[in-house]
Amino acid sequence: MIGGPGKLWPRLWPRSSLGTRLGATLLLALMPLGLLSIVQTRDALAQLDATTLEGVGGAAVQSVRPQVELIRQAQVSARALAAILSREGPEGPACADWVRSLARDIPQATLIAYIPLDGLMTCSSNGDVFDFKDNPRFQEMIATPLPKLIYNPAGPVSGMAIVGAAHPVFTPSGAPRGFVTISLNYAAVAPDAYVDSVASWHPTYLATFQADGSLLLASDPGLAPESAIPGGISRERLADLAGKPTFVATPQGRRILSVVGVTDGLLLVSVWENRDAEIWSRASSLTPYLLPALTWIAALVAASFASSRLVVRHVRALARSMDDYTATRNRVQIPDLDGAPTEIQRLHATYEELIRTIEQEEAELQNLLIDKDILLREVDHRSGNSLQIIASVMRMYRREATDPGLRQVLDSLINRVIALSSTHTSLYAVSGRQDIAMDMVLTNVVRRLKEIHGVGLGVASKDFQPVQMDAQSAVPLALALAEAVGCFFSRPGLGERAVSVSLSESRGMVRLQVEGPVVPELLPDATSGLTALPQRMLRQFAAQLGGAVVLRQDGDRVRVDLHFPVARPEAG
Repeated sequence: MIGGPGKLWPRLWPRSSLGTRLGATLLLALMPLGLLSIVQTRDALAQLDATTLEGVGGAAVQSVRPQVELIRQAQVSARALAAILSREGPEGPACADWVRSLARDIPQATLIAYIPLDGLMTCSSNGDVFDFKDNPRFQEMIATPLPKLIYNPAGPVSGMAIVGAAHPVFTPSGAPRGFVTISLNYAAVAPDAYVDSVASWHPTYLATFQADGSLLLASDPGLAPESAIPGGISRERLADLAGKPTFVATPQGRRILSVVGVTDGLLLVSVWENRDAEIWSRASSLTPYLLPALTWIAALVAASFASSRLVVRHVRALARSMDDYTATRNRVQIPDLDGAPTEIQRLHATYEELIRTIEQEEAELQNLLIDKDILLREVDHRSGNSLQIIASVMRMYRREATDPGLRQVLDSLINRVIALSSTHTSLYAVSGRQDIAMDMVLTNVVRRLKEIHGVGLGVASKDFQPVQMDAQSAVPLALALAEAVGCFFSRPGLGERAVSVSLSESRGMVRLQVEGPVVPELLPDATSGLTALPQRMLRQFAAQLGGAVVLRQDGDRVRVDLHFPVARPEAG
């Protein structure tokens, strides 16, 4: 049976309830599936990231493919023109015809020219004459007469960002005589947006760097490359990231840094952002836990509903019925019990059978208690009658006796028997009770003793505190009072308030005090003979109470002091 009626919370949601246990069991059973779901989701996200990086890198490569092919075409054309000029010689108008013819084949070229070693360009596709003698890049070309690509943010002739394909021209003896250069207008390409299964990635910053980290061209010239490139990656490290797109964490979210090698020594750097990052980045971080969390929540809801609907509500209703019956003895009808599981219906049937058995046994016990009370009353009644018969027989012998001493003894015995009968009658009136009010019992005893001894009103003063005692202690206390008061009342000529009786309780001790005029039976020095009989009886009564009696004489007054530990009535 669950706690008492006052323990409402444990009954509504006990920590060891059936629903909680079922839910915990399902959680443990589904935990491997949840962990597997987390691992699989993380693998899917990693695969999605890898696919995104591959797609972004491919989009960047695809965007520079036309320029790569154009640069390669310029390199081949420069090598072919250099071979012609090495064989035919660059002198005369034929050089201008050749460069103009090549310019028509490469319309993207801003300038095609032959530059001799002295730096004075006179053979060009647009007819311009320009002196490169003091140009540092031309001096580098002379120092190492090899085919090379030249990157210049501002071409000396066109003033635009160019990529130049240069090839040396040699004399028949193999000595260098000049260079063929084809200058191409270089523009920052903008890769198309890449869309994956989650979000769309768009380039936000484009820049072309040379291998040494120098900037050739940028989509935002006013923005420093160090600020535009996320992750604190320096320009010198860009070459190490060529062909390896990577995610970079920034305060604004994840970015993709893509580095593509356009040609040897030329790198296209692009920074990509996810325009749906605010929504999907948060969703992607929660995705691994979403499926197992929903699974576990669904398991809890299903277990809670099933257990509550099918089992728990019937068990709780049965428990409430048991609690109510225990507290109030009212049998509460349990609703919807027909839909309960068989085991609970059997439990309810057993509970009903137990209640019927308890009620039947309680009824039988109540009948036995009533019969016992009737028998006790009958015994008490017969005992009282027997005491009265004994007193009557003793009176008959007293009337027939002629010896004054015998008549005195018989009078004393008759008074004691009548006092015992009166005490018995007073206790008989409260029979069946465990907590007896001694102030009422002792008051009745004193009143009956007055009638027996013919004492007038006002002779005895009483001060009784309301002391509760059990019947086992009440009998010797009442008899002790009857013996002491009877000794005082037997003295003739008692005046008003000649005898005082008090009953009090303090600190676990009960004290009965009876004080009156000097009588031989209660003198402290009366230790033998018939005179000492009342004292011996008082000591016997005190022993039954677990206490002691003390007799004191003060002048013409004698006090009987009976004290003993209080005996609390046992709980019914």
